Amino acid sequence: MSTLSKSGIVSLVGRPSVGKSTLINNLVKQKVSIVTPRAQTTRRPIRAILNTEDGSQIVFVDLPGAKKPYDALGEYLLDSVWRNVGDSDLALFVVDGSSVPPGPGDIFVARNLMKTGVPALLVMNKSDLISDDQVEERLRMFESLGDFVGSVAISALNGSNLDRLVNLVLDHLDEGPQFYPEGMQTDQPLEQFIGEVIREKIMLLTSDEIPYAVESQVDFLDEQEDIIRINATIYVERESQKPIIIGANGQMIKQIGTLARKELEAVLGKHVFLGLWVKVKENWRNNKEALYYFGYHVE
Repeated sequence: MSTLSKSGIVSLVGRPSVGKSTLINNLVKQKVSIVTPRAQTTRRPIRAILNTEDGSQIVFVDLPGAKKPYDALGEYLLDSVWRNVGDSDLALFVVDGSSVPPGPGDIFVARNLMKTGVPALLVMNKSDLISDDQVEERLRMFESLGDFVGSVAISALNGSNLDRLVNLVLDHLDEGPQFYPEGMQTDQPLEQFIGEVIREKIMLLTSDEIPYAVESQVDFLDEQEDIIRINATIYVERESQKPIIIGANGQMIKQIGTLARKELEAVLGKHVFLGLWVKVKENWRNNKEALYYFGYHVE
C-alpha cells in the first residue's frame, strides 16, 4: 500500500429522515443500511467500507437519527449516536437542504456535535430539489449552526457531488493502514442484515404505531452453496398488534415475507426460504431487559 494512503472512521449524524442511509448506500454502491421514509428506521450503527483507487479506506458509520428520546429505546439510540461520533475521526453533519430555515432538530444536533470536539463537515443533502441559487443561500444558513471544517451540497438519491464529498473527507483524514480487507463493504453480520430487511418491509407496509413497535430477529440460518434457509421472529409490543402484522388470512405476513425474500435473493445471489413468526414482547421499547435481548445494551 502507498505510504500516502489514508484511513479513518467517519460518522454520519443528523436528525431523522435527512437521507443518511441513502447516502451511505450510494457511497459504497451497495445496500448495507435499510431505507424508509419513517423516522427511527436506523437503530444500530451500520459500518460501510469504501476503498479508493489509491488504497485509502473510509469507514462510514450510519447512525440513528438524533432526536429527543421518548422511551428507553430512544435514550439508547441517542446515546449510541454520541458514543460513535466520539470514536470518529470526522463527522458528517447531514442536513436536508430542501427544508429551511434550519429547524430545532438541526440546531439540537449541531450544538451537541460541536460539544464533541470531533471535526465536522457539513453535508447538505437533497440539493436536487432546489435551484442552484438556493443551494448557496441555504448552505450559508446551515453553516451558521457551527464551526465546520468544510461544506458540500449533494444529492444522495441521484449521486450528485458524491465524488467531491469523498475527496473532502480524505482531505481531513490522516495517513494510516486499512481497517478491513480489500473488497469488504460492511462488517454487519448476515443475521443482522436479514433482520433489518424484514423490519424495513414491515415499516414500508404498515402504518401508525406498528413500524416503531416492531423488532425482528433471526432464529435459524442455514447457508449452503445455492440455498439459504432462514427462520425469523417478528416481535410486537401488544397482543392487539399481532393480527395487524399477520393480516386477514395471513396476507400481510405473506407480503412481508415475499418482499424480504426477493430482496435477500437479489443481494445474496441465492434461493432463499424464509419462515416468519410473530410473538409479543410486552412494552419492549421501555424494558431494558428486552432491549438487551435485542442487542441494545442499555447501561
